[in-house]
Amino acid sequence: MIKLDKIKLVTHIDYIQIDNENAFEKIIRNNNIVQLKYHQQIPSLYIELDFLDNELVIEFSGKILGKDYHKLISKDTIKQCFENINSIGICTLNVECILNDSVVVKCDVTHDVVCEDIPQLTAFVSGNICSYRNYVCRQMRNGNFVVEKNVTTKQYKKRLTIYDKDKEMKKNENRRFAREYDVDESVFKSKCRFEMNLNSVAQIKSALGIESNDLQSVLGAQRNPIAEFLGEVIADGAASVGGELSPKDAYLIPLVLKDCNYDLAQVEAKMRSIYSKGTNISKIMKPYREALFSIQHPTISKEKIIQMLT
Repeated sequence: MIKLDKIKLVTHIDYIQIDNENAFEKIIRNNNIVQLKYHQQIPSLYIELDFLDNELVIEFSGKILGKDYHKLISKDTIKQCFENINSIGICTLNVECILNDSVVVKCDVTHDVVCEDIPQLTAFVSGNICSYRNYVCRQMRNGNFVVEKNVTTKQYKKRLTIYDKDKEMKKNENRRFAREYDVDESVFKSKCRFEMNLNSVAQIKSALGIESNDLQSVLGAQRNPIAEFLGEVIADGAASVGGELSPKDAYLIPLVLKDCNYDLAQVEAKMRSIYSKGTNISKIMKPYREALFSIQHPTISKEKIIQMLT
């Protein structure tokens, strides 16, 4: 079942009743109110009424579920999300109409798994990228690990973030949220969060394998975009080299790895500078990848990661 940590949807302006207009920022043009906007930080919520286009825009995170935040946004919790927005007291949403007549324009597909050693998991992914030309990965200052497809076409651009959810929940802002909404923080212990940002209608349709981006189609999607993406990103064949290498290669390959700081991205760049255009770089990289795997002896594997996510 698809789960989301953030969603932005557009529906008809008739599906909202304003109960406290003073809570909204008024955008006025030629003495007429053309927009009403409401924004709050904890939990994240944005509501916009566009009277010119007759549109209602609603954007919120899974934190709108309060103590049920860990359940995330899904077909099982979406109604509760809207009911919780209504309980704030600034407006009344027509829940049934929005459920059946709205489109999703942005969302973050999210999956939480139990993982005792998240740094090892991200190190494995980083060290086993199938092509460092096609995929870019980096460790952010906040500890998050990001891997994305290196393309310019928006439809095919994918960005996946992997991070320690328990650690993230210990930040001051999240501690405040947990206190105010009686969130049991223990549910995030040892949880590794995988989060894929889908920032356009084209990305949503492509990643989820759906023809329409209406809310019900998105929440009912059967694809597993995170597992599929990592299946593309992580190279196959992380096996021990054993006696497969010639004595020469068995001597040279560890030296190259050491010279490149055991960074396969550096190794790939060096190989591309040495070999002629058109060379099968994946084949050239295979013994380096296998040798590094042999050196590191990880307890994680591509198969185990995919299994976590399915």
